[in-house]
Amino acid sequence: MQAAPLPDTEYARLMALARYSVLDTGPEESFERITRLVSEVLKVPVALINFVDQFRQWGKSCVGMDSSEAGRDISFCAWAILDNEVLVVENAHADPRFADNPMVLGEPHIHLYAGAPLMTPDGHAIGTLCVVDEQPHPFGAREVRLLEGFAAVVMEALELRVRQLELTRQVAASTAQMDDLRRTAAHAETLGAITALFDANFEPEEATLASAELLSQAVNVDWAGLLLCGNETMRLLSAWPAGGVSDFPVPTNLDDHRHGLIGALAGQQQAWFVDDYAAHPQALPEYVAAGVKAVAALPLGKYSDNQYGDGKYVLAVVRNRPQFWRGSDRALFEAAARSIRGSLERRAHLREVEEAAGQDVLTGLGNRRAFDQAIRTLERLAEPYGLLMADLDGLKAVNDQQGHTAGDRLLAQFAAALQAQFLPQAEVYRFGGDEFAVLWPGPLAEDEALGRVRRAVQHLRTDGFPNAGASAGVAYHPRNNGQQTAADLLRLADERMYEAKRRQKVGSGRR
Repeated sequence: MQAAPLPDTEYARLMALARYSVLDTGPEESFERITRLVSEVLKVPVALINFVDQFRQWGKSCVGMDSSEAGRDISFCAWAILDNEVLVVENAHADPRFADNPMVLGEPHIHLYAGAPLMTPDGHAIGTLCVVDEQPHPFGAREVRLLEGFAAVVMEALELRVRQLELTRQVAASTAQMDDLRRTAAHAETLGAITALFDANFEPEEATLASAELLSQAVNVDWAGLLLCGNETMRLLSAWPAGGVSDFPVPTNLDDHRHGLIGALAGQQQAWFVDDYAAHPQALPEYVAAGVKAVAALPLGKYSDNQYGDGKYVLAVVRNRPQFWRGSDRALFEAAARSIRGSLERRAHLREVEEAAGQDVLTGLGNRRAFDQAIRTLERLAEPYGLLMADLDGLKAVNDQQGHTAGDRLLAQFAAALQAQFLPQAEVYRFGGDEFAVLWPGPLAEDEALGRVRRAVQHLRTDGFPNAGASAGVAYHPRNNGQQTAADLLRLADERMYEAKRRQKVGSGRR
């Protein structure tokens, strides 16, 4: 038995075969129809479409056989592709190339073989349309012409198949491109919405948390948290759980977690994206056990927080599913981080300018800086004075239900109502948010001071804010106790204000 030699252009021929992406694919009716027709027209029991690969022949369509796959060293088709003419072997037993071939001596007991090469447009024979009979079967010029014609039909079907595959790939690429365009447009809308949050009168934490929610929805994350990272501390200020992940094990105080991955990323100056959290050497076991798959950390810049001090805001996001961060996801996060960082820096600058001026821009009242200066002056004079702390209740509900413009109007009207009640005997200050302070020298009874706050609230209720309320607490600087500092007095008034707020909630619950 002789194995067929390789064609001179074997590697180019293999590349031409690979172009059709046909090897090891399932049956297709367009080819099955051809082999059935060939078998019927040429009156042969076996008709095959075989492709000659590097080490084997493989059958795309087989009539009369379950499979025609065989090693290339015993392949009749490997001889047929050496020429562009039909190879006819009328008696394989008498041909020295095939007399001892296993496919002659055994199944399928080839006696007649005729194979027309399947020629590509650039002249490579990639396989054959062939017929086989185990009995003597004359195969003349008419049969050769018919087999050549059917081989041409096979190539037309192959070319059509290639064009369909290319079209399918183009459609898939176009669909992916459209998806990318839609995703980009959606991300642009998200970025615009984030910018609008900071242009409105949101507090930085509130705006950043709302931004986290927008980002979480845009890129399908399961949890997002706003962290404040100091030199030795890390706190979770607020979190947005998506998809009902409300029991995600993240405590408020994260000081012990600074050695973990999020703590390490929080100290960086650029956004970081980790696709496989569990594989990272700084992954914390409790988060791996909770199902964390991917994390990202976005530094949002430095910020001074009244409660926790100075630090850096970091937005941490978590995915509980194995999904890589796409390039578009990263681009959105990084653009959003730049936008948030710029907005926070503008807010900080405005606050510095406002404090330097000693005036709250929205209400026209003195701000915390002006209050501190006034209380220092009273302490130097060693005169008795009183302090009232008031918290405007219901501001968040107005912001949520009517918008921040209405919330701003409520703040301004409350400030004006307090001034109307306390001037000229006392000065009114806005500490920020919904907190106000009133400071007066000399005597003013606690009941009278609290009554003035109630009258200010009543004014709000008759002027468009029927659900407005306020909680207040009063403290006095005693004449004969020089040990009590302004900070002590402020803390005492604050405690009494929150106690009043608690009593109001208990009372409303009983009703």
